[in-house]
Amino acid sequence: MNFDEIKNKASELLEGNHEKVDQGIDAAAGFIAGKFGHDEQVKTVAEKAKDILPGGE
Repeated sequence: MNFDEIKNKASELLEGNHEKVDQGIDAAAGFIAGKFGHDEQVKTVAEKAKDILPGGE
């Protein structure tokens, strides 16, 4: 399996499970904000991450 095949498979999985991925990003952001503060910055990064992933809005 070459890199392009792996990338395409990962994109397909992200598109098919974007709600779960978004929930994971939100959970990670909540953990980071709780541990280190900077809530608004963490929220902004999390939203941008969700926007660039396949299936994001």
